[in-house]
Amino acid sequence: MSKHGARRQGLILWAAAAVALLCALCYWLHLRSLEDSLVRRWPAELARDPRMMRFAVSLAQPVYARHCASCHGANLHGDHATGAPDLADSVWLYGDGGIGDIEHTILYGVRSGHPKAHNVTDMPAEGRLHQLSAAEVDDVVEFVLALSRRPHVAPAAERGRKLFYDKGNCFDCHAGDAMGNTDYGAPSLLGPDWNYGGDWPTLRTTIYSGRHGRCPAWILVLTPAQIRALAVYLYVESGKTAPQGLRESRDS
Repeated sequence: MSKHGARRQGLILWAAAAVALLCALCYWLHLRSLEDSLVRRWPAELARDPRMMRFAVSLAQPVYARHCASCHGANLHGDHATGAPDLADSVWLYGDGGIGDIEHTILYGVRSGHPKAHNVTDMPAEGRLHQLSAAEVDDVVEFVLALSRRPHVAPAAERGRKLFYDKGNCFDCHAGDAMGNTDYGAPSLLGPDWNYGGDWPTLRTTIYSGRHGRCPAWILVLTPAQIRALAVYLYVESGKTAPQGLRESRDS
């Protein structure tokens, strides 16, 4: 190759590299602009913007896979063994499942040690703490089975009902209608959704020994854009909404 040809080829390669670098810079600036918009906008406003919702979901999916799937599962359906709740249904322990409520939980966690974490109460060990006897725990289990319309021993369930509203003081967290309280993170006892499972042995373990589920605070681990994107992703996956074109591609 002549000196002139080599110089020309060098200029072409330099120009191609410059164009590639410029394109990469433009793409980076575009992503930063989208992330800034994602964080700045009110959650209710985001929910009305399919374009931003799609961007948030695309940003959140790899973050979820890396940081959340080990507890909640790759399919978001949780894990009864650890009590990690299903994130793909419409049932929420805290708040009503809005983007803002989900974001707060991701930011500060549940019993994480962060001062803003959800930490009002947890499930006490009614049996181990001798609030209820072993036989009384069994009766409350039967009452919970009755509440969730499953086979149960009626006399025991009636005794359990009285314990629920009196000695066990269960209604104070789970509410008089047993539908739970999202201020406390107390789940509904009507089923069919259970964090740890709703079979007889699991319910007895829950009532006798208590539960102390924990979610870490991600505020110092993930960026604000990643946290907001995760909140949007879970909002979409829980069936609240689906940006046009997103659900179709997910279900195909």
